[in-house]
Formats: sequence, C-alpha cells, structure tokens
Amino acid sequence: MFQVSGRIFLPFLLLNVLTASALAEAPPEQQEFRSLDEQVQGLKGEVISINRELMLLQEKLVYPSNTQMSVFVSLTGGEDFSLDAIELRIDGQLVEKHLYSFRELEALRKKGVQRLHTANVAAGKHQVEVAMAGHAGSNESWNQQAVFAVTKETGPKLIELSVIGGGSKPSIKMTNWK
Repeated sequence: MFQVSGRIFLPFLLLNVLTASALAEAPPEQQEFRSLDEQVQGLKGEVISINRELMLLQEKLVYPSNTQMSVFVSLTGGEDFSLDAIELRIDGQLVEKHLYSFRELEALRKKGVQRLHTANVAAGKHQVEVAMAGHAGSNESWNQQAVFAVTKETGPKLIELSVIGGGSKPSIKMTNWK
C-alpha cells in the first residue's frame, strides 16, 4: 500500500519541484509579465461575458417579447432553383430587402433558416406581403409574390416563409409558429 501511494505522490512532488524551480530561475520581469498576461486574459473573458449579457438585455429592451414579431425564411425542394432576392412588407410598409449571396443560398439549401426581420408589432390583424425573385431550371428567371393575413396576439409571433421548389416556378408557404 505504501508503494502505491508513493508512486502516485512522486509525480506530483516532482511536478511541484520542477514548477517552483522554473519560476525561481525566471527573472522577476518575466514573472510579472506572466502574471500580467494571466490578468489580461481573465479580464478579456469577463468583458466578452458582459458584452453577451448586454446584447441579450438590449434585444429584450428594443424588442419586448409581448410585441415582437419575427419572420424567417427557409427553402424546401430540389436544388434546381435559386433564391436571388426577397422583399418583405408589413401592412404595406417596406421593412426588409435582402439579396442572397452564394454562401447564404447554400446554407438555406442545407436546411438552414434565416431570420429575415424582427420588429415591434401591435396586437391585431396585419398583412404580410412577400416578393421573391430567383432562377429556376435552365437559368429561367422567376418572380413570385404572396400576401398573408396574420393575427398578432400578446406575446412573440414567429412566422416562417418557406420557398417550395419544383417545376419552373417555386411557391411560397407561410407557417405560423406562435
């Protein structure tokens, strides 16, 4: 039993002796810089944490959950069409225009979902209009528009606009998540 304890204790003892001797041999300036570097790294971690908390707090203040409405976009279907641009209107007012890059389109094709717009919207009935443009099949361009009636109640409202591929003209489907 003494040998097992000795075997376990010996590496820890050697490690402590080697660390203490390395620190003792290092000039005081290097010890100060190591200590200062460790403090800077600790402060950097704290700043990143505080920044994340502030961003979450800002989002809660700017978009309170009882008036928040978010619109998301997804692609469903084959890769025989591409989405080039989207325009979103809420109650006749243009709120978002977006041109898609190659990377964004690839992410959507891999079942990604894009948050297109978040806004404060009063409770009641609203009209959501979406216009999309893209290319299908053999580079044939397409334009598609759709109008949806949305009833916003107290609490957050999540809407997904799905572009469903197939054929020469994709269609748009709206899903209410809340």
